[in-house]
Amino acid sequence: MALRFRELPWYFQLVLFVLVAVGVWALGWYVDFPPIFPIQAARAEQADLQRKYKQLVDEVAKLQAVKQRHQELKTRLAATKDQLAQIQTVVPEEKKTDEFMRTLQASATNAQVSLRRLTSRPVVTKEFYAEMPFEVELDGPYYAAMEFFDRLGRSTRIINAGGLRLQGIEAQRGGGKFEYTAGTSVAGVCTITTYYIPAQAEVAAVAPAAGAAAAPRRGAGGPGPAPRPQ
Repeated sequence: MALRFRELPWYFQLVLFVLVAVGVWALGWYVDFPPIFPIQAARAEQADLQRKYKQLVDEVAKLQAVKQRHQELKTRLAATKDQLAQIQTVVPEEKKTDEFMRTLQASATNAQVSLRRLTSRPVVTKEFYAEMPFEVELDGPYYAAMEFFDRLGRSTRIINAGGLRLQGIEAQRGGGKFEYTAGTSVAGVCTITTYYIPAQAEVAAVAPAAGAAAAPRRGAGGPGPAPRPQ
């Protein structure tokens, strides 16, 4: 005679309830049921979201590294621009002849020196820079002339003075070319040279001439005998 469920002892009923609950949970967790049982779908969606989350975390970490690298490059670029700007004040990329002449005149005026003549000389183009010389005729008190050259040396742009030839003006008074101011004791001529970065066309134009000048010359009868060692 079969026993009804309600006629079973209470502890058997409890065990059966537990077994049924475990079975339903296991079926819902491990078996892919239709949408009426969305547990498996939720698990799949959770796993997909976790995978996407991990991908986003990895991408964010890479982007943070790229951002840090980008910031470092921006800092280096800014420092390089500042350095380039400082270099261009010392050796500009253009001749800026008018600015150079104003510097000369301001230095002479502040030092109480008279600039009588400023003659441009041919530009000498090198591989990385060009020399722009000027022949300057000046006069004034001796220490004023020294102050004039000192002011040029303290200019932001590189300015060199060479070939200085000074002489006293006592023998020239009355018969000199200029009317000297009071206190003037010396007059002379020197070459003042400044520098700039030439354009590529200037460098290219000078390169063939320099190569031709460096090439060995041969006479009509061929090369001469080698020189004897001294």
